[in-house]
Amino acid sequence: MTKPLKNFFKQLLNLREGSEDKHAIIENIKDDSDISSARFWVLVFAIGACSVGLNINSIPVIIGAMLISPLMGPIVSMGMSLAIYDWGLMRRSFRNLLILTAISILISTIYFALSPISNAQSELLARTSPTIFDVLIAIFGGLAGFIGLSRAKHNNIVPGVAIATAIMPPLCTVGYGIATMQTAFIWGAFYLFLINCIFICLSALVVARYLKLPKREYPDEAHKRKVNRFITAIIIVITSPAIYLAFTFVGQNNFNQNAELFIERVFIEEGYVVIHQEVDYSRTDSSIEVAFLAQRFSNEEIEAFSARLPDFDLVNTKLVVRQNSFSLTEEEWTAVLNDIQSDDEKVATLENRLESTQLSFRSPARILNEAQAINPLVQNIAVGNITYGADEIDANEEQTIVLLYTNTNESPISLAEADGFKLWLQSRLEIDDLLLIVSPQPEPSNSNAEPTQQ
Repeated sequence: MTKPLKNFFKQLLNLREGSEDKHAIIENIKDDSDISSARFWVLVFAIGACSVGLNINSIPVIIGAMLISPLMGPIVSMGMSLAIYDWGLMRRSFRNLLILTAISILISTIYFALSPISNAQSELLARTSPTIFDVLIAIFGGLAGFIGLSRAKHNNIVPGVAIATAIMPPLCTVGYGIATMQTAFIWGAFYLFLINCIFICLSALVVARYLKLPKREYPDEAHKRKVNRFITAIIIVITSPAIYLAFTFVGQNNFNQNAELFIERVFIEEGYVVIHQEVDYSRTDSSIEVAFLAQRFSNEEIEAFSARLPDFDLVNTKLVVRQNSFSLTEEEWTAVLNDIQSDDEKVATLENRLESTQLSFRSPARILNEAQAINPLVQNIAVGNITYGADEIDANEEQTIVLLYTNTNESPISLAEADGFKLWLQSRLEIDDLLLIVSPQPEPSNSNAEPTQQ
């Protein structure tokens, strides 16, 4: 019983079992690396389809374009040429890869330059921040791809590898970056393309050496060490940024999860209706911004909420509660209303929207901009309420006060201008009983000036 099981696993782990003739493997891979008219036009059409898919954010179209892409051939051929020390094949494969890459970038750049849709969709953004996980995908895909190419029977391994490693979409993203002049897309996507190319190539090298394909040359040990050192240097240079980006990616992912849990436990489970949340991650200075349907919190309450941040591993994080100056866009308000099922809650949401709009309309910053448009001498403005303590005045009655500051380097505004500002503010704030204090004090106009004693 033990011996058959042992033979089964030995046969299962033997990659040489079922492989094609070694010379046939080499010839097939060489043929796939060459550029022909058919492969050229297939590449053009595949790049066009992939660009359209990325532009309209259609995953099926992108996958279809990757299936027909001829870019895998030169990459796998380069890995095999390293294994068999065929430097002529290496140069030819590298040249063909450069030509196909240039054609791909050119076609995608032309498409995105002519496309009426210029905003970046999620599939484009996904190709701009490669990490060590993309390196692992390229390694696993390259290993599977070369194994598939070495089989005597046709299989679906190579098309699957084309989908998994996604060589073509990064090149289309580079074209998008060039067409829209966005360097982040250019460098991020091209870096992902380099990761895929290099590690598919190195994976092909490993499998080719395991299959013991016949070498074109038989170099001495010094030559082998030189090649190995070169490969090691490439691996270190390429993977170092990916490892750092992976570390940042993991940190951001953990922060987002902890922030969602914080908002859920501290606010939503306590009955507060959160209508806006924005999470901003940084290794040294992160923030969580929230706004609510109708609740207003004091500074002490906000500090109590902030004190709970470390309980959710949210260190170096600032909690921002947007209240009086908060307003949502029309699209954001529509999304909030669509998420609410209860009619009563929808009414409360609309009432809160009206209140938010009024608060934004009466904000000092907005009033200051309008006042400066009326008179450029206005430098600052403050709006508030005061309560008097004298017996003859109701202690519970509040009066709105406006402090108007003008440029001290210029002559003060006139009394007539101050009166005009007061009338405008009363109308603007819809308040009849308004106290206006202007600093520096206004000067009387010439017509109202007292006559000089003779």
